[in-house]
Amino acid sequence: MNEEQFSKLMEHSRLKMPFSDFEERTMARIQREKEVKTASHRYRKLSWLFFVLGAVIGALATGLVTRLPGMEGDTFGLFCKLAYVLLLVAGLHYLVTKTDTSTTKP
Repeated sequence: MNEEQFSKLMEHSRLKMPFSDFEERTMARIQREKEVKTASHRYRKLSWLFFVLGAVIGALATGLVTRLPGMEGDTFGLFCKLAYVLLLVAGLHYLVTKTDTSTTKP
């Protein structure tokens, strides 16, 4: 195969772009997706941090509420602790299901 035939074959292999700025638009979209993925990863880290802080503050608040004067009843203390545990489990379940390690790393 000579050089002329090779050139003609290469001309036929050229892709027709749907519009003139296809490459720029595609690269810009990829860059935006990367930025969103990085921001999403950062927000998920912050959500875990605030979840832990909220769990600690909630445990302290539940313990203090049950020791307030006039609130010594076993029923009220049990209700506060049950509500705390249910909220803690629901929040933990939400975070675990929303944190997918394969899609959150930048």
